[in-house]
Amino acid sequence: MKKLFFILTAVILILFGAVPAYAVVFSQDIRVQLSTASYKSMNITVTGDYYVKEAPEFDLTADDLSIWILDGQPVIRSSENSFSAKTITLVSGDYSGTSAFVGFFNANYGYCTYIGDMLFTAVDGSIRAVNTLPMEHYLYGVVPNEMSNRFPLESLKAQAVCARSYALSKCFENRDLTYDVLDTVDHQVYWGYNSSYSRAMSAVDATAGQVLTDDGAIIQAFYTASNGGQTELTGNVWSENLPYYVIKDDIFDLANPNSPEQKTFIPDEFDSDSTRLMDDLVLSLLQTKANAAAGDMVTLLSTVNIKPFSPLYAPPSRSYSQAEVVLMVSNSANQTGQVTITIDYNELIQSDTNPSGVFNVSTPYLKLRGAERGTAVLSGPDQTQISGWYLTNRRYGHGVGLSQRGAQQRATSGQTYQTILNFYYDRTNLVTFKTSDSDSVLSSDKYQITDIGVTGVDSDTDAQHFLSAFSADAGKLSLIGTDGQNKESGAVVTGDTLRCTYDDGSAILDLPVIISGDLDSDGSVSSRDVSLLQWHLLGTRALTGASLSAADANHDGKINTQDLLLLIWHINGKQKIS
Repeated sequence: MKKLFFILTAVILILFGAVPAYAVVFSQDIRVQLSTASYKSMNITVTGDYYVKEAPEFDLTADDLSIWILDGQPVIRSSENSFSAKTITLVSGDYSGTSAFVGFFNANYGYCTYIGDMLFTAVDGSIRAVNTLPMEHYLYGVVPNEMSNRFPLESLKAQAVCARSYALSKCFENRDLTYDVLDTVDHQVYWGYNSSYSRAMSAVDATAGQVLTDDGAIIQAFYTASNGGQTELTGNVWSENLPYYVIKDDIFDLANPNSPEQKTFIPDEFDSDSTRLMDDLVLSLLQTKANAAAGDMVTLLSTVNIKPFSPLYAPPSRSYSQAEVVLMVSNSANQTGQVTITIDYNELIQSDTNPSGVFNVSTPYLKLRGAERGTAVLSGPDQTQISGWYLTNRRYGHGVGLSQRGAQQRATSGQTYQTILNFYYDRTNLVTFKTSDSDSVLSSDKYQITDIGVTGVDSDTDAQHFLSAFSADAGKLSLIGTDGQNKESGAVVTGDTLRCTYDDGSAILDLPVIISGDLDSDGSVSSRDVSLLQWHLLGTRALTGASLSAADANHDGKINTQDLLLLIWHINGKQKIS
């Protein structure tokens, strides 16, 4: 299995463009679509306290459990029983803990175990599995697989903050989909829960709720395996330059012996020994180009200078596309002199038409190419050192944001995760999202403040009137709309967020607003809400977040046809929702 620098990280998705600076709110849970799309059937194991939501009596203790697709919908089977429905949901009895888990083979990662709830549906005749679990537990399965559990703790903490920030931005972006993130490099690599990754999990716990923000908005924290010694601008890789990404030389990435690099040697003096250290392609290029420059067959004598030039982007980018090589040569008349030739780095790339290429570029992502002084060693008992130059090819990934190899080296050198993040994300702030039992105590004489959010809110409640009903012993109160913008007027709707910012902006408490029956976040109860609840009960479109809480119209802790009837009665004036 590939690890760290052989894994392109979540940030690849930014090929689709940068996310605007919305005031993203903190999602307590996340929905991960797992890599099962190629499966028509699969065996599963259930450990700990689970039940089938659609059939609570189904026995999950059998040793031969499996999921199949039959007549366009999933079937859960054992040797004794089977059950089929539009959706099959395995509900964890230890959702906030790690004692219960579901195991099966992932098409990308082999056998994995997953904590939290598991939803199975049928899509195009194959199994779709979506794992819903607490955000921090999701990071347990991301951090040790995007990095390595063996890395220094401070680098793992930095990775945890980046992964959390990225995940939250995806939760906001994909809030209308059936999942928030994929489990692959398209988003973030997620292998489920493995209790042996204790170091990575402690890094997640130590940074619980911490994210990076710019001007109050959570950033989509891009990260890369290795930047090759220089960070990159988002505009150079994709389309838009974001202000907190700047080009900087990263000596720690360069100093890490595990940072991937490819290089080819050109000696100061050409003789029978030094040319043995050269790649055949490079020697051939030098000879051919020198002959052409001199207009004669020449003998290579020495290298005077090598200077990379023509960077792909504006200075101070060092992503060079060509190198100028000044050579001392002698011609057929034994006359000596200098010739200047140009090597295009693309001439060194291995391909079907250039099989002897010295740079093996197996991915289409940006590379950092240059030239530098160095020495090579002749094999043999004397280990003779030959001075010269190296044409270099470094960087694995796009080079934007945190370098995982750079972070590893910085942590090894004693830097804290805060210092690491400050280097890679310019002008950002480290903010902690707190829970409802946080240091800043909210109170209201009109509304109820619970773990799931603010309830008891009537339809068509004005935003300013809503805010005036709250007080906080510390901090500033604001209302964030479902569009991620500050909401200063209009009606409050399900999915709006009451935000308390305190401790000089370093801590934030977010509580979603829940209006019973308002499932579509328009502030009222209508036939559209009835349709959404019907689709949810049929398994064709699942409700999530605050809308799921709002669906419990009769406040019995369950979502079923009784809630559907209450919505209909409310609209018809037969019985109002409390």
